[in-house]
Amino acid sequence: MGTLQRQKGMTAIGWLVVLLLIAFFAFLGMKIGPIYLENYTIKTVIESLKNEPSITQQSAIKVKGIVMRRLDINHVYDIKSEHVMVKKTPGVMAIEINYKVQKPLIANLEVIATFSEKITLVSN
Repeated sequence: MGTLQRQKGMTAIGWLVVLLLIAFFAFLGMKIGPIYLENYTIKTVIESLKNEPSITQQSAIKVKGIVMRRLDINHVYDIKSEHVMVKKTPGVMAIEINYKVQKPLIANLEVIATFSEKITLVSN
């Protein structure tokens, strides 16, 4: 009587499917990753305003200019001036950045990401 031998491991088609899935998710990461890295830079820029001395005494236009300049320095070019809103009340300054990023993915498919970052600064 012969013993049955069982196959061990994956077939070539199985490996091909696994490699295609890995390549697909790596491709998605390369397309979507920079969008979130840019958003992290924007968060860092507005968070850095907390360390700015007497920022709440500045005019809203000047603070908006500071934010836009820092975004330019950090190579964030998708944010336009109309995306940045600075509201100033006595002793409190609210800075809000609302924007949408639309990037091509594959052929006619696109990725759309909407972000809203906000910080409130209170004078001491």
